Order: sequence, then structure tokens, then C-alpha cells
Amino acid sequence: MKKLLLSLFLVFAFSCKEKTVSSTLEVCGVKDPVRNLPWLKAKIDSLKTEKQDHMLTVTVGEYKGEIIFDYTMLYMSCNICTVFRCDGSRVDLSKLTQEEMQEFMKTVRGDTRGPVIWPQK
Repeated sequence: MKKLLLSLFLVFAFSCKEKTVSSTLEVCGVKDPVRNLPWLKAKIDSLKTEKQDHMLTVTVGEYKGEIIFDYTMLYMSCNICTVFRCDGSRVDLSKLTQEEMQEFMKTVRGDTRGPVIWPQK
């Protein structure tokens, strides 16, 4: 049992290589986007109310010169379900070509992805 718990801990510890961000991050013209982008704050607050905020990961990225927010819930079964712009409008991923989608996946979810801003650590 101890070996199983130790193995699970080690897998978890080494799989958590995400960058974390302090409240000094400036993106979309504001510092601390989690608190100062109204649409993002409202989405996170809504999940807090529903006690589901622990299942959310928000990553800031850049694709073709545009700042984007990858908004992923743990229970979603798609690779990138919801992506938002700075103004809170949704990015329509269905309009991307296969090559553009591969580049998008590499940029947003790959080695060059931006910082994770939620959950805050």
C-alpha cells in the first residue's frame, strides 16, 4: 500500500510541471487577469459558487499575435474545448485548418505554452 501511495505521489509530483503566475502578471492591459478581467472573474466566481473551481485550468497563450485563454474543465473530453480572447469572446476553432490546429495545439498545450493562471498557487 505504501508503495502504491508513493508511486502515485511521485507520478503526481513529476507531472505537475506547469508554470504558475503571481498576481503581477500583466496581460490584456490589466494586472492579475483572474481578478481584473470581468468576464474571467465572473466565470471563475461562478465555478466557485458551484464548488467546481478546483476542476478548472486556465492557461494564457499567444496564437498568431493574439492573447488567448485556454479554459479547460477536468471533466471535458475534448483537447481544447473553450478558448477566449481578451474581451471574453470565444475563439471559433472550427475555422482553423488542420495545420493551423496542429500549430495551435503546440502553442497552447505544447512546450511553448504560456503560464497557468488558474488554479492559483
